[in-house]
Amino acid sequence: MQVKSESYLKSGSNELRVLEFQVRGISFGINILKVKNIANQLDCHTQVPDSHPAVRGMFRDRETLVPVIDLTYFLKLSGHSVELCSKNPKVIVTEFFGKSNGFMVDEINWIHHFYWEDLIDASQALKGVESPFVSGIVRPDRDHSGVTVPKDERRMIFMLDYESIILNLCPELERKSDIVFEDVPQVDGSGMRALIAEDSPAVRTMLEIELTESGFDVVAVSDGKSAFEEIEANPDFQLVITDVEMPRMDGLALLVAIREKLGRKIPVLIYSSIGDMGMKRRAEFLEADGHITKLNVHELRMMVGKILRGESISTDATDESEVRQQALASV
Repeated sequence: MQVKSESYLKSGSNELRVLEFQVRGISFGINILKVKNIANQLDCHTQVPDSHPAVRGMFRDRETLVPVIDLTYFLKLSGHSVELCSKNPKVIVTEFFGKSNGFMVDEINWIHHFYWEDLIDASQALKGVESPFVSGIVRPDRDHSGVTVPKDERRMIFMLDYESIILNLCPELERKSDIVFEDVPQVDGSGMRALIAEDSPAVRTMLEIELTESGFDVVAVSDGKSAFEEIEANPDFQLVITDVEMPRMDGLALLVAIREKLGRKIPVLIYSSIGDMGMKRRAEFLEADGHITKLNVHELRMMVGKILRGESISTDATDESEVRQQALASV
């Protein structure tokens, strides 16, 4: 997604823009920052022998081969799955974790504007209902024709945990985070406190293990507001690592709140699955100490090591990040 204005770049506005789509008559949503483009038809696609049952094939999106993922498999709607050759499904092409994936859907609706505090935590709202890939719920205040809907009649749009879906589909991505590179100095966080803000349980656990093994005393929370409450209660943290997409308060709004309260006293690293230059530039404008694409633990270790040694981190880390991504992909 291209950045459209200087004011948007410099804004930690806590805004959430959701692309609504439908799968088997149920409304789901995805943050538009994750969306690369939408393919309206798949005339040319190739089945992949012995692939994961959720992968329906591959197609070429410009110069990139993109796997087509059938969400009905993860949503336990597989009995209603459509055949690519018999209907005309749409494919939402996403880009995160430094990779492109296509999610097959039935219909594309439109974009809704929310604030992250409007996102309802699915674990609280769906108590007793097993739905591991639903992370949150939003309820638009207007219907499909733009008419305002009373609060008690608003429909639900389910926000999915796409990161967990991809990790479930490609567990090797998680295993690559355990690779140790000889050129990375040992990180020693003994006697230091680190705060992690990450709503994905899988990624939060990975970060918590990484920092704990490096000696940090770790506090891990699932949203930006909880993270800021921890800082207000006790600002004695030597490091904050935050995701961007989180309920109640996103990572950019958290970054702004920390800078307004404490200035540059606490180093803040943005650890986001959205790795495009627009997000990197926003993090830079909002005075993050660095931006790291999720699962690139090698670069995370490098940046944390530099912070502990008092070294400056170049804001233009594009080349280094790409080199690290290639190193991980080659393993």
